[in-house]
Amino acid sequence: MAPEIINGQAYQPNVVDLFALGVILFVMRSCGIPFKQAKTIDRHYRKLIEHDSDGFWRDHEQGKAAGYYSLEFKDLVTSLLRYQPAQRVSMADVIGHPWVASVDCATTEEINAEFAQRKHQVDNYYREEEESKQ
Repeated sequence: MAPEIINGQAYQPNVVDLFALGVILFVMRSCGIPFKQAKTIDRHYRKLIEHDSDGFWRDHEQGKAAGYYSLEFKDLVTSLLRYQPAQRVSMADVIGHPWVASVDCATTEEINAEFAQRKHQVDNYYREEEESKQ
């Protein structure tokens, strides 16, 4: 939850959504949360408040391969998680950010193949469930 919501301040929904996007991107890449709460008492978020993004990322890179988080990824997420809403990047900045531009997108064929495989797995699961009931 964005710090302005936690602090009971007035907020702009689109700016809060950008904060949430930063958290979501972090979780998707890390399979973990960037911090427990966007408050000064949270040791990870405090580093972002104090403009110590290097310390924030150093903490999160422990146990991960070198380069696990690209410089572009770190820059984007850090920009989205800024404490001051006015300092967060805009959606236009996100769309034009080098990390977003550098991400390869799946082709239609790759997406169709992935979903066909998933459907096959789900169908097999339900077929096995039905067979086990008989």
